[in-house]
Amino acid sequence: MDKKLKQIKQQAKESMKAEKFTEAFLYITQALKADPGNVELLSDRSRCLLNAEQYNLALEDADKLVELAPDSSYGYAHRAEICLATFNFDAALASFQKAFQCNDANKDACMEGINKSKREIAKEKHLDRQAPYVGCAIGIFLSSVILVLDFLSFKQESFVRHPLLKVLICIISATLFFWGAKLYRKSLKSMRSQLLEAPPDIFGILEDDHKKKE
Repeated sequence: MDKKLKQIKQQAKESMKAEKFTEAFLYITQALKADPGNVELLSDRSRCLLNAEQYNLALEDADKLVELAPDSSYGYAHRAEICLATFNFDAALASFQKAFQCNDANKDACMEGINKSKREIAKEKHLDRQAPYVGCAIGIFLSSVILVLDFLSFKQESFVRHPLLKVLICIISATLFFWGAKLYRKSLKSMRSQLLEAPPDIFGILEDDHKKKE
């Protein structure tokens, strides 16, 4: 059994080197059935899933690593990498900071991750402040273009020929685009956090698995 397990591990490493991450995932999962508490295998599988963009599954393995080895930096570092890849920069910063505090941590890599996360957080805050006003400017520009085209097309027969009505249209357009930009930023952050969540269990598969374990 040990010989077979070593062979599977070797096949997994070769697949990872060849960037065949789905294939490597299958080998590692097979190996984990024989050795479920193997931290190295869990770490490799989390990396495979991250490269395959299966973020929620990668995070599950990272959480298992933290549970199995809470004093090690492996799980926290994996969490940080996954959060960074999904643009969840606040969570990435927290995980990098926890990894940095561990004795076995790669301090330089963790510090680089911390600095990168802080830079990205600052950029996000700047975008949050800037986006509504950019939206407002776009709203004014588009409404102005439409009003000019309306005037050129209909001249005095235009339905919006009154100056106050034109100003009102510009104000309404600017307001809609202002709040639209705010909503866009909020929905973008929500979508990013959803990348780390498990998909809805439409067919009740996870519930059935839970009942079997009980």
